Amino acid sequence: MATQTKTFSVFIKAPQEEVFAYVSDLTRHPEWSGGLLRVEARTAGQVGVGSKYVSHGELLNEKERKNELQVTQFHPPNVFAFMAKDPGVGEVQHTFTFESRGGETRMERKVSTSLPAVKAFLFRLMIDPLVGNPMMRKSMARLKEKLEGKTSE
Repeated sequence: MATQTKTFSVFIKAPQEEVFAYVSDLTRHPEWSGGLLRVEARTAGQVGVGSKYVSHGELLNEKERKNELQVTQFHPPNVFAFMAKDPGVGEVQHTFTFESRGGETRMERKVSTSLPAVKAFLFRLMIDPLVGNPMMRKSMARLKEKLEGKTSE
């Protein structure tokens, strides 16, 4: 198995606490993530470590790809992470870190997974450059637009 980690970051003109609160609400991810997506809470109450969700998204030709999600870190307003169990990829860890910098918030997103060597090679060669990276850059840009527009209301 080969561990593959991709890191993306964005500066958002919004308070760190606001960015954290928005991103840590997984039911709002469809507002800014790429593709068709819906996320439903499986655990009632406030978000915290252990909170569970299910997502249904679009990936290539698959319209209703189901992932089981569980919050693995919740340290407001600095770190939020969740594990997605994907039927084709396995466990995918998403870790978001937030840092206030001169009136802006720097948000970093790390996406890590362990894949068999051949699958990891194919991801690096084709899927990441053609699908994954462009989709992630678009979602980060949408997040920035959404939050910066929100702060001016």
